[in-house]
Amino acid sequence: MTRSKRNFLIIGAGLSGVSVAIQLIRKGANVALMDNCVNFSSSVAAGMINPLVFRRMTKSWRVDEFIPHLKTFYRGLETETNSSFFHEIPIRRLFSTEQEHDFWLEKQEREDFELYMNRVTDADYSYSGGKNPFGSGRVKETYYVEVQPFFENVKKWISDHGALLTEEFDSTLLSGTQYNDVAYDDIVFCQGYLNPNNEWFGSLPLDQTKGETLTIKSKQLPEDISLNRKCFILPQGDQTFKIGSTYGWSDPTTHVTEEARAEILNNLSYIIDEKVEVLDQAAGIRPTTRDRRPLLGTHTEFKNYHIFNGLGAKGFMLAPLISLEFVEYLLDGKPLDKEVDIARYNNS
Repeated sequence: MTRSKRNFLIIGAGLSGVSVAIQLIRKGANVALMDNCVNFSSSVAAGMINPLVFRRMTKSWRVDEFIPHLKTFYRGLETETNSSFFHEIPIRRLFSTEQEHDFWLEKQEREDFELYMNRVTDADYSYSGGKNPFGSGRVKETYYVEVQPFFENVKKWISDHGALLTEEFDSTLLSGTQYNDVAYDDIVFCQGYLNPNNEWFGSLPLDQTKGETLTIKSKQLPEDISLNRKCFILPQGDQTFKIGSTYGWSDPTTHVTEEARAEILNNLSYIIDEKVEVLDQAAGIRPTTRDRRPLLGTHTEFKNYHIFNGLGAKGFMLAPLISLEFVEYLLDGKPLDKEVDIARYNNS
């Protein structure tokens, strides 16, 4: 007996929403993705994928699973959409302190880090592409997703294989699993930083974390590598670079600020002394959680209402595998990772 197709309405077309839509479509579900054409997080993200957390030179959560999966996911989408948006980019960490340098030397001896760290050489101590007082280390398995072409091509793919509804979500039009008189089996909320306003999942502890970036022109910065110290620098071609980012918890607006501009430029001064030209400034609101784990699961009362949110600053690394696990949970009943399941808050 053939299982009938489930009909899903996904609300929100940022990274969370498009990732869930792709995975559901690939599993044979019917999908309608609601896109208000305003994206204040994913659209200003740098899209960088870095397997390390530099502060104490640790590996990112579940990185050994995420890296192989994301390469297959993004490269597969490039093929399916006949486009290019997933790129390798070496990252060089310019050590901030002697302690950070020592952390790297310690970790590079460990077998579980060898996939992600090049051993420090004399050339890393003498590197002159940026200020290098404590030496530097080169990270392996580093990539970035070119955000604008990613969303343009993936949304078209979703439209071709499902439905793309370009409208603002209106909760008054949702009655059970009917929205605007159209019946669905399940509703998935992927509303990013707007989640605190959600009638069903708004009590979950999701923070609205503002981030700002600059696009600059520089004659000094290298264009073949991403430098990192106090800030990230992502080459954009033609001597332009995206740099950032700030973290703010008290201003959930998308207005750019002079304070953020000054902070980013000050952080850049730890890498170069050049007086750069600022070409653009952008602000976005990240949906972040205090335990740095996404929010996935089903409402305790409304069993056909689900949430996929809170990917945070490392979203482009987490999304491919986490969205697959979420879809396998929805369609096949596979249990979620306890660290992302919203059930962790049910008794708190």
